[in-house]
Amino acid sequence: MITIEINERTKAGKALLQAARIMAQKNEGIEITKENSVLITKIKHNHNKGILSEKEKADFLEELRNEL
Repeated sequence: MITIEINERTKAGKALLQAARIMAQKNEGIEITKENSVLITKIKHNHNKGILSEKEKADFLEELRNEL
């Protein structure tokens, strides 16, 4: 198993993620998952520093709601 972190905000990240999604639909052996534990750790770390914007906070909360 290989884990790749993709910045979904960049053009390259969006393109790579889209290609992976297409391949995952057509092939077994490719699975796209979000590792929430890593995301939550990063968000908490940044939140304590006051780095997150209001939009990032809202996006994070929405993502958590979708996971539940």
